[in-house]
Amino acid sequence: MRLPLRFLFCPVLAFALAASAGAASTVRLPPGECSGSGTDRIFGDGFEGVAIPHDPSNGSGGPFPGNVTRTIAVAGFGNRSYYLHLPPDYTPTRSWPLLLALRGSTSPAATATAAQQVRSDWSAWADSGGFIVLAPVGTSTQGGWGASGDGAEISAALDDAFASYNVERSRIYLWGFSAGAHFGHALALNNTDFFAAYGVSAGSLEQYACTDNGSFPPTCAALLSGAQPKIPVDIHLGTSDPLASPPYTAAGDPARFQNQGWVSGQTLFYTSFAGGHTYTAAHLGQIWNHLCGFALGP
Repeated sequence: MRLPLRFLFCPVLAFALAASAGAASTVRLPPGECSGSGTDRIFGDGFEGVAIPHDPSNGSGGPFPGNVTRTIAVAGFGNRSYYLHLPPDYTPTRSWPLLLALRGSTSPAATATAAQQVRSDWSAWADSGGFIVLAPVGTSTQGGWGASGDGAEISAALDDAFASYNVERSRIYLWGFSAGAHFGHALALNNTDFFAAYGVSAGSLEQYACTDNGSFPPTCAALLSGAQPKIPVDIHLGTSDPLASPPYTAAGDPARFQNQGWVSGQTLFYTSFAGGHTYTAAHLGQIWNHLCGFALGP
């Protein structure tokens, strides 16, 4: 049985894709699983063997390696394109982690270009780390995220990727920048039984996922306390990013997570850097190094 990806506060954005039924758990992987080798399937914790989650989609038929553009049908929106990057040693004979990369807000005419840019920005890390990058475009006519069709589009893109490539579904990660990070907080925290871990660059919980003032449900405390398991999260925020200063509250997000059970250095990774509303290639490497060590277990 499978459960749909969902938004607790916005049913119109419910997803058709699924994570395993029942209570999910976060599994810490051995270092070799982050190298892209994909060879270790059992590791010892010093006293007993711990099975590494393994849930291959067994898809095949998609072209590889390198950059791929695929077309999907999204109900109510017609045919839509999304963008993939397959590492040079990709083979369908084994399953591969996948990173869902959400672009920042841009002009409506530039959303496809922005999606391709985040794919490009992640490609070198995908090649060295051995994972697939999936960058959707989004349906918003304003160039952001959160439109009613975004859920259906992302769901259809993931379904297509699972059918066309051999994806390790216990290792689906998410990353977003700016508006993609705001949206990514909501997507990941409402689907902790689908994503293994996630990261945000220049994002804020209160910009979309929740609020502390009670004007828009749910409260951040309610959203975070209800998230099980405590999905590992990486937060990168520039010290001169407008979101870090009042009236914006992104700088308070690490404390919000810690107050609801996340542990710094274990399930919460916070980097405050000298800079503005941006990210760098080095940041993406830091984020991947934090995310890749986790899988979603039963």
